[in-house]
Amino acid sequence: MANSANFVSSLKVRAQRKVIPAVTAFVREMVHQEGLDLDEARQLEVVAEEACLNVIDHAFAGNQEETFEVAIERWPGKVVLAVEDRGLPVDWKKIGGGDSAGFGMMIMKGFTDEVKFVNLGKGGKRLEFIKNISYGGMGAPAESGATAPEDEQLPQDLPIAIRLMRPDEGTALARCFYRVYGYSYGEFLYYPEKIRELIESGLQVSVAAVTPQDEIVAHQALVLEKPDSRVAEMGQGVVDPRTRGRGLFEKIKLSSIDFARQKGLYGLYTETVTIHPYSQKANLAVGAKEMGFLFGMAPQMMSFKKIAEQQDQRQTTIILYHRTNEEPPRTVYPPVQHETMIRRIYENGSFNRKLESAPGENELALDEMSLLDMKTLPEYSFAFLRVVRYGRDLPDLVRVRLKELCLGRYDCIYIDLPLCDPATAHFCAALEMLGFFFSGIIPEMFNGDALRLQYLNNVSINPAKVVVVTDFGKELFRYIQNCDR
Repeated sequence: MANSANFVSSLKVRAQRKVIPAVTAFVREMVHQEGLDLDEARQLEVVAEEACLNVIDHAFAGNQEETFEVAIERWPGKVVLAVEDRGLPVDWKKIGGGDSAGFGMMIMKGFTDEVKFVNLGKGGKRLEFIKNISYGGMGAPAESGATAPEDEQLPQDLPIAIRLMRPDEGTALARCFYRVYGYSYGEFLYYPEKIRELIESGLQVSVAAVTPQDEIVAHQALVLEKPDSRVAEMGQGVVDPRTRGRGLFEKIKLSSIDFARQKGLYGLYTETVTIHPYSQKANLAVGAKEMGFLFGMAPQMMSFKKIAEQQDQRQTTIILYHRTNEEPPRTVYPPVQHETMIRRIYENGSFNRKLESAPGENELALDEMSLLDMKTLPEYSFAFLRVVRYGRDLPDLVRVRLKELCLGRYDCIYIDLPLCDPATAHFCAALEMLGFFFSGIIPEMFNGDALRLQYLNNVSINPAKVVVVTDFGKELFRYIQNCDR
């Protein structure tokens, strides 16, 4: 644990209840020093106590000679409490004194912004409790900051430059987002210091359209999982309504793509709302290709100030991919039930892929235990699972995780399967028997293409409210609808 580049400090303690006060005091003081205010630090203190109790009582079943680690890490804009042990697999239903709903509602959703479960294989397991730094509210726009009435257009002859955004321009970015979304977009965008840290760490590159007065009127971000990642997510696209009709969205898209090409990225993927056709058209105009649909991905709470109709359901997003450099040729093993559509997706995007039939299940060299990572975002009520390594226990392991997430009232649950692993062709059907269904493909996501499946937990989607632009997009959307049925 101490080898992490984000490591701050850690404790290695015996699995004994008497150590808990010392551990929680350590957590409270360390996270406070790393940027959380005192109330937030006390919330993570409670989380630490519950996590320690779970390890002591359930992972080690009272064996007081065992040890586990508690660490504090500092990520850009975030403080992380990590707990690692080599005991029995975690049972989230028992965290918080056996009341799964209490833990899910009070701690996961109330006291943290994100929870990630990492299976370390023979190294045990790791739980990460992630808290966004609020910076004491510094930088959040207290009002619109408008210098002109909302409907007044900026002068047509006003020069607008497109360039990389500086780390110190977070407030200008927050004002731009306010003009489009009010305060309904992701909270981190309203804290300039969080944007500063992301840009300075290399985890985000922002392309902005800027007036001579340094007012940001359009923005596009490239978000990387690691600074050396070969693909990035293109998100946070926004255009100030006072500058419409100038093609700024397309211009910053093209500038972002040019930057990614120069940086050597294989490509950019983005998830665009389907409440209107504009974002899709702008992406398709600069070469994007449709890869899938995520039902319910956009929360109902996100609204557009200039679109009168408010959403009465979670919104569907479309997965689009921009190729920026030639990706390596790859052999993939599609599940037989989806082979035709997967081939259509690859052909539509002109991908260099060879589709092969998987060998028989008895010919696969499978371990007994799978590696499955899990990341939850309580604020948006969705979770992501990722198969790191297939094992014979995968259907049972996913069933347990799915039950925990449904009891925790997560609306949308997604799982990514590596298409370059022939085991995907065999295990996909077992996961669909649990209620998952086809979403699409994300190229080069984890050193290879990912087949994404989705699960809706008592969420209904009205297809009449989903706007799709192209014929192929409509064909793909109908296919996913049929898979859902």
